[in-house]
Amino acid sequence: MEPKEFLESFLEFENENEMFTIRLNNVYIWHYIRRNIYFELIKILGISNERMEMSKKNSHTKFIWRDVLRNLIICNQFLAYHRDILIIPHERKYKEGKYYKCIYTSLIDENLSNSHYVLDKKSMESVYAIQKSHNILHFDMESFIRWKRIKIPYEVVSKMKFDRLVIEPIENYYKINFDLKYKRELFDLVNSCLNNRKYLIKYYDYMLQKIAPQIILMVVSYDFDRMVLCEVAKKKKIPVVELQHGAIGCMHIAYQFYKEMKLPGFPDYIFTFGQFDKNKTRFPVNKDKVIPVGFPELEKNYNILKENRKKKKVILFISQGVEEIAKYANLAAQKLDAEKYQVIFKLHPCEYFDWQEKLGQYLKSPHLEVVGSYEHTVHEFLAKADWVIGNYSTVLYEAQMFDAKVMVLKFGLFINVEDLYKYGYALLIESPEQMIQEIKEDSFIPNKEVSVFEKNSLDKIEKNINEIIRMRKFKKE
Repeated sequence: MEPKEFLESFLEFENENEMFTIRLNNVYIWHYIRRNIYFELIKILGISNERMEMSKKNSHTKFIWRDVLRNLIICNQFLAYHRDILIIPHERKYKEGKYYKCIYTSLIDENLSNSHYVLDKKSMESVYAIQKSHNILHFDMESFIRWKRIKIPYEVVSKMKFDRLVIEPIENYYKINFDLKYKRELFDLVNSCLNNRKYLIKYYDYMLQKIAPQIILMVVSYDFDRMVLCEVAKKKKIPVVELQHGAIGCMHIAYQFYKEMKLPGFPDYIFTFGQFDKNKTRFPVNKDKVIPVGFPELEKNYNILKENRKKKKVILFISQGVEEIAKYANLAAQKLDAEKYQVIFKLHPCEYFDWQEKLGQYLKSPHLEVVGSYEHTVHEFLAKADWVIGNYSTVLYEAQMFDAKVMVLKFGLFINVEDLYKYGYALLIESPEQMIQEIKEDSFIPNKEVSVFEKNSLDKIEKNINEIIRMRKFKKE
């Protein structure tokens, strides 16, 4: 079964079996666990094994009183008061000078004229990133639970009911049998979600009462805690907007649904990079609530870095944790003249701390430069690149802004970026030999009429935020 065919079957399965109506312990559970099940199925059915797990670096941060005071005074969630907008950033932060930033929300934070807070969780390194903004609040569930002395009895769902409502419909539809280990993992995940949800509801109810925002902006709405925040916000009639942070094409299950439906854990609006993403994705919300606005950080970096070219032709590979991309990169470094070409392998942030263990054996060429750290964004490398090569990464779209030529490697979930080669912006590459030939001949001319990203993104974001706030006030009146 091809990836696109499987996606269609999965959406039909959800619809036919009414999976979104399943309730365990009186909670609609399917939305929380569907991504986990989807990835397990594509692995079992041999469609793809491309699921990246975040590697974490053990934090050895020194005890600094300045940071303690910052947590207690400047970023203390308990000292929050009313502001118009609440921003939920990405946990992944990049270093710029002595401060860190979220590339999806920092420019919005800097430029918004409305009053706002940024409710920030600990970073991928399990510490609170020190940021320049004075609008930061630290998300701290543990302190909240201790301070409020909250104790909620742990409940376990009926295993028999779980098997009947969740496991059996999937196994019957796809004629498979999940192994006992995965069934146990999924059962534990369900129980964890249901019990953690109770604490999150109390926490977000408390924070939204204090801040009373007119609107919430968030990144990665399909993370569990964000789904719960969406639920709480809907009960309080606070509109939630998701800011697009990556490719949301035809294979991204978090944004693909059989039909429009009211989902408590899904945002009310989506701000996309451009018209491309609005048209090709089947959101559960009405199309008029999917609004193309652009990507501020990309737009800013293009204007700063666009002249940053080198004498050698730069071939940039975008890693996504799979062996095939690494093998292609290594081969390019071996086959291409090192005097004329610089071959760079850009790690995904998930790989920064353990790439040698996972991919090191495939990246042996002395002419291959492996790069990746939170002190540099991928935009710095896009600005140098003549060719950008990958599989289904958002970076393949972002390369358009920097006028780099793009190759899509044909395996796995490549169809997620099919618009790039379908409309003539990228080449679809079926073999290493074809890749090398295209680089050497350098005759490909991309379709310049294709535009993925909106311009003037910050203005469009603020304009649409204010319109949503205006509509909310009108409805309340």
